[in-house]
Amino acid sequence: MVETFIQLMLGGVIAGSVYALIAISLVLIHNGTGVVNFAFGDQLMAGVYVLVFSQHFLGLSLAPAVAIAVVVSGLFGLAIQFLVMAPLRNRPVLIPIVATIAIGAVLREGIRAFMGPNAWPVPFLLSTSPYHIGGVSIVPSDLAILGTSVIIMLCLYAFFEFTKYGQAILAACANPTGALIVGIPAGATTTSIWILSSMLAAIAGIVIAPLTTLTPDIGLIAIKGFAAAVLGGFASLPGAVVGGVLLGIIEAMAGYYISSAMKDIASYAVLVAVIVFRPTGLFNRASIRKV
Repeated sequence: MVETFIQLMLGGVIAGSVYALIAISLVLIHNGTGVVNFAFGDQLMAGVYVLVFSQHFLGLSLAPAVAIAVVVSGLFGLAIQFLVMAPLRNRPVLIPIVATIAIGAVLREGIRAFMGPNAWPVPFLLSTSPYHIGGVSIVPSDLAILGTSVIIMLCLYAFFEFTKYGQAILAACANPTGALIVGIPAGATTTSIWILSSMLAAIAGIVIAPLTTLTPDIGLIAIKGFAAAVLGGFASLPGAVVGGVLLGIIEAMAGYYISSAMKDIASYAVLVAVIVFRPTGLFNRASIRKV
């Protein structure tokens, strides 16, 4: 019984670490621009397809293929900012949000037309065969996912906590007007946020893709990150991390103790429950905004 609980917790934390990466990206975009990026899941998907294209058609090994995928995703984020978001910056907030939905649809259907609807294999360097320690199964590839996610989050923490540019981005996210008054350029920070978020999309996709089916619909996993961001409080980066881990654990427990069908339903149930009973999430306080 104890072994089962530990196994469920481990699986939940591993899945939750990926949800946390997605949630961090969504929170960054929302805090810095006021836009909920509904194209994020499709950006995640596109990043993985760039990796697959680099390996299968260009013949590159994993490391350079990953680097290309991350760089291309960052450039795509740059293009979104300059070609779409910057021209719409003075429009009502609903218009940029609808624009992200359109961007996601173009990405998804464009890749479906170019790469086909069939699944593509994404090889993983580490074994997926489990080791058994005290009745608990430990899979090296799962630990690699957890380790990669933790390393990325620690790097983000160091960037935002110990670098002036990272602190400037946080300041612009917390108070764009105040940041502008003290000389922090709003345009540069917004552009940096889109680039960083897009690069995180590729990393999150590459981390999770080997353990799932790579199709143009893999971006639907971003719904889990959205639920994690809402659970943690959509304005809180630490809340996004905690929300992602909690959501992964909730899914694992619901899938085992209630029904396997509840594993995916749990995300939507948590999303609805938080919106209804605590709209500000676990780590965010309600604020009054004049409109």
